[in-house]
Amino acid sequence: MSSGGVPRPATYYYPSVLYLVGMIAGAAALVAGGIWVVLSGDAPLFPLVASVLGVPFFTCAGVFLAARLILRKPELVLTDDGLVHRQYGRIGWDEVTHARIQTVRTSAFSHARFLQLGLHDPDAFYARSSRWLRLMAKANRRLGYGQANLAGSTLGAPLEQVLNAMRTYRPGLVILE
Repeated sequence: MSSGGVPRPATYYYPSVLYLVGMIAGAAALVAGGIWVVLSGDAPLFPLVASVLGVPFFTCAGVFLAARLILRKPELVLTDDGLVHRQYGRIGWDEVTHARIQTVRTSAFSHARFLQLGLHDPDAFYARSSRWLRLMAKANRRLGYGQANLAGSTLGAPLEQVLNAMRTYRPGLVILE
């Protein structure tokens, strides 16, 4: 709550339009390439099998991304009570122990940035989460990642800006470097 007991308006973060359009273009290019390989008629077995499997997969991915672009639902919402993430659902501020920005090298030429949230009781949080989220969390723990990882590429704003907004709603939030 802001001073005076009046709730602050929520802060919304939507996926970047440029990011979604780029992902849709990539999916379309992979579908077109797969169709070309299948129709060429003389493709070796491995590219042919990859194309037969890849065309429906990347078509579905493109449709999913296009729906996200058109429907424009928020990826993250911050309120006085906590946050609501498209993938993680609701997390109350009382459940969050700390936050930090983590950079992970994904290849020799690129990296990914995440906003990691530490949770007081991760097992209780995962118990009320979907099976898919529990599987991802288990894999993340094995790889040494945090308990709740919000991908920076999907938030549509710099992670530092999101972290500062979190501090506005939760002034005592511990930020790890």
